[in-house]
Amino acid sequence: MGEKKIGASDYLALGLYAFAGFGLEVVLSMLLPFIFGVGSSEYTLIHQCIHWVLTCILWGSMALFLIRLSKKKYFFDIMKLNEMPDSKRWFLAVVTSVIAITVTTIVWGGFKPVQEYNGIVKYIFQNIYYLFEAALILLTIAFGQKFGETLIKRGSLPYGGIFLALTWGLIHILLQGTLTGVYAFLMSILYGIVYILLKKNIRYSYIMIVIIFIL
Repeated sequence: MGEKKIGASDYLALGLYAFAGFGLEVVLSMLLPFIFGVGSSEYTLIHQCIHWVLTCILWGSMALFLIRLSKKKYFFDIMKLNEMPDSKRWFLAVVTSVIAITVTTIVWGGFKPVQEYNGIVKYIFQNIYYLFEAALILLTIAFGQKFGETLIKRGSLPYGGIFLALTWGLIHILLQGTLTGVYAFLMSILYGIVYILLKKNIRYSYIMIVIIFIL
């Protein structure tokens, strides 16, 4: 018997695994109140920092697992740098990022880092948490993009952003309400556009998405 042909369904599975990685925090959020002996609404700074650290460990482990799995089993080396984006693409990526940050500023009623600042310790741990969340966001985009390109055979559309919007974006409606879900949906598309504009370079895209996500 010959080797199984790698197809769109394989990349779809990888994308869904990456999306499922976000759910690890949900499971953790259900367990920690029993361990701490207090409800999540009563968390102290230490409790919250422990939650973030454990979430980062779970998300980081999932990200590394998927990066290795995609390379070893599906021959998709997500860490391989593609050609360098030209100046026009960098400019458009920056413009897209500015639009995304502007939307965030409007939604938050002010500059996000200022609005959510509540002490230096919490700010540091929260932003480390954001770094790991951005990694899963980017993996979901990358696998979703590969799925779309393999299925439809056209690489110019932000399939990854659409895939993220239909998973991570829409789940926010269930967890945090319609307005937050619509915001997450829109941001997902913008993240996907940045990924395409930067020639699907994972490192450049990660840096840009982190900046957008934090700001």
